[in-house]
Formats: sequence, C-alpha cells, structure tokens
Amino acid sequence: MSRLKEERFDLLLVDPNEMCGFVIAHLLGVRYAVFSTGLWYPAEVGAPAPLSYVPEFNSLLTDKMNLVQRITNTAVYLVSRFGVQFLVLPKYDRIMKKYNVQPRVSMHDLVQGSSLWMLCTDMALEFPRPTLPHVVYVGGILTKPPSPLPQEFLSWANSAEENGFVLVSFGAGVKYLSDDIAKKLAGALGRLPQKVIWRFSGIVPSNLGNNTKLVDWMPQNDLLGHPNIRAFLSHGGLNSIYEAMYHGVPVVGVPLFGDHYDTMTRVEAKGMGIMLEWKRMSEEDLYQAMVKVMEDNRYRERAQVLSHIHKDQPGHPVSRAIYWIGYILRHHGADHLRSSVYSISTYQYLLLDIVVVVTAALLLLAYAVYRIAKLVTASGCGASVADKANGHCHNGIPNGKHRKNGHIKHEKKVK
Repeated sequence: MSRLKEERFDLLLVDPNEMCGFVIAHLLGVRYAVFSTGLWYPAEVGAPAPLSYVPEFNSLLTDKMNLVQRITNTAVYLVSRFGVQFLVLPKYDRIMKKYNVQPRVSMHDLVQGSSLWMLCTDMALEFPRPTLPHVVYVGGILTKPPSPLPQEFLSWANSAEENGFVLVSFGAGVKYLSDDIAKKLAGALGRLPQKVIWRFSGIVPSNLGNNTKLVDWMPQNDLLGHPNIRAFLSHGGLNSIYEAMYHGVPVVGVPLFGDHYDTMTRVEAKGMGIMLEWKRMSEEDLYQAMVKVMEDNRYRERAQVLSHIHKDQPGHPVSRAIYWIGYILRHHGADHLRSSVYSISTYQYLLLDIVVVVTAALLLLAYAVYRIAKLVTASGCGASVADKANGHCHNGIPNGKHRKNGHIKHEKKVK
C-alpha cells in the first residue's frame, strides 16, 4: 500500500463487483470513479427508480408491467436492497473495522462517494429511466467496424453466399458446455441450411452436423460484420450483444448466469432476438427459434434500427469515457454534478417527516372540529332546557296545557 501511495494517482477506477476497490481508494486518499462492466443501474447511485416502470436487476421484467409483474418487481427490489444493506455492506464494514482502516468510514458512504458512474448500458438497449448528472452511459465500449478477416475465415464466410452462415459463441468465460446442451445445440444447428461456425471447447458432440465448423478461436466482431451473416447464437454476454447490435445481426440467446438474463430480456423486448431457457429448451425449440429470427425479417430490421440508434450519439463510448474522466479531474471531483440525495437522510428522501407533520395537522384539525361540534351541541341542549324551565315550549302551551290533534286539552272541558 505504501508503494501505491508513492505513485500519487489522480483517479482510481473501481469495479463495483469487487468492492474492495472503494476501500483501496479510501486508503490511498484519491478520487475514484465506478466503471461497471455489467448491465445494471445500482440503487446506490441514488437516482429515482419508480418500480412501476423501472425493472429491478434480476427481475427479468421490462418497463411495461401489469399488476402481478409490478408486485414481483417490488419484491425483487426489496430482497435486493435487504441483501445489500444488511448483508453485503456490513460485511465490508466488519472487515474495515477488523483491520482498523483509518479514517473510519462506512462502506455505504464509500460507495456513494464515487465522483462518476460509468455504466455499460446504452439507450438503444436499455429502458428509459431517471438518472443523475454524474452517471454516464458507455455501453458498447468495445464495438468497432469489422477488420479484414484472416484468409481461413474469409474463404469460409465467402463460401456461404447462398444461404449465409450462423455464428455461435458462448463467450470466453464459458469454457465447456454440458454434454446435454452441446448435443441440443449440435442437433438444431445441423438441421439448418446455413453454414455454422461455432467457437467450441470440449468433447465434440456425436450428432455434429456436416454444416458446422468448430474452432477454438474466431474474430467474432469481424465475422458479425460480414455481409453473409444471418444470425448469432449467444449466451447473452453484454459485449457480444453490443457487437451484434452494432452490426445489426439478430440474436437467439441462451443465457447461462449473471446479467445474461437481463441482457437477453432487453434484446427480446426490443424485438432484436429470442431468448430461450437452457433448462427447458429442447432441440426443436432452438431450431424453431433460429429459423424464426432468420426468416422473419422484422428481427433483422429491428436489429438494424437499434444499430443506427447506437451509432447516432456524440462520439464513441470510449471517447465519452475518456472525456468524463478528464472532466472529473479538471473540476476536482465535479461536486457540482452530485445530487443532494447523498446528504439527506432516508426519512427526508421518502418525505416521511412531511407525512408525519401533515398527519398530525389533520388529526389536530379533526380533534378541533370534534370539540367545536361538541360545544355547539352542548350549548344548544342547554338553551332548550332553559326554555322549558321558563315555561316556554315550541310544541306545547304553557301551564301544563298541551295540544292534541289540534285541540286544547284541559282537565275540564271549556264550556
């Protein structure tokens, strides 16, 4: 740590998936910015997140929700907040206390102390939602035009001119697929008229089709940019989806873990592809999905629309990230971008104090009205008793003589 302090860094980039980065920045005494590699918008950013139309991470919902879905979204949000506030953050608080991290600070304050939040999302893929000035979208940071293909891949791709080809990749993070899934994929892909190139490691499926080429590595971005590409079969990894969107290629996604599900939920909601569940997916399901995204032109048209939206922005995401990092440094943390949400308490943010004041005022008003009504009633009854005592009565005649059926009744008849 002493050697790191000697370097006198200007800024530290923190991955929120590894929260120790916040503690390191605190120990070094340097400003820090969050660079999130996943498709999520943390609640710790402090931006409003109306649960009626902002789907919570891992809810697998869109911004169009019915009653049951809004209940589900609320439940997922509450469970998530409980986990972060009472399990995750306190764990780091205990670690900092154990190692006597000075000066003392809570993990919650460290997370919210970020000068900048760079999120790997993009409005072409994400649902519109409220945000804050120091939150920057840099989704698609690795997208770029295709480079010339190596001769081996170029010859293969050019030979697929008649029916085109399908690209299959489950990312560098997925080394091996289970034998069951691999056979389902091989069976479905082998039935397609298109040629297939598949990045694959492990035991070759026994039912591999003659149209399928297995490779250990491929220039994925450059193949997605080839004119003969027809569809992309993916696990829904964020970088892969952005590359497909950049080149306007429809997707069939089989999410496996993490944010793959949320990413593919958005791909499907935007009309760019189809999501399948690997636990329930059959070979026929995959085959039909592949055929559908290639034969139904709406998927490719929608993918191309999203491609235009993604490209139509001020500068490439890399340029935006560089600009905003420089902006934070030039303006010494840019505190003018930080909302007051970080300096108010929870009860103030939720207006609970106003609720208490208004409720108390209404109760006092109701009590005052009740007391006034009671006094008026008592006063009216008192006046009535006094009138009777003085021999006056609206419904009778004085001196004990009363009306009955319009006649005066005396003890003796009046003659």
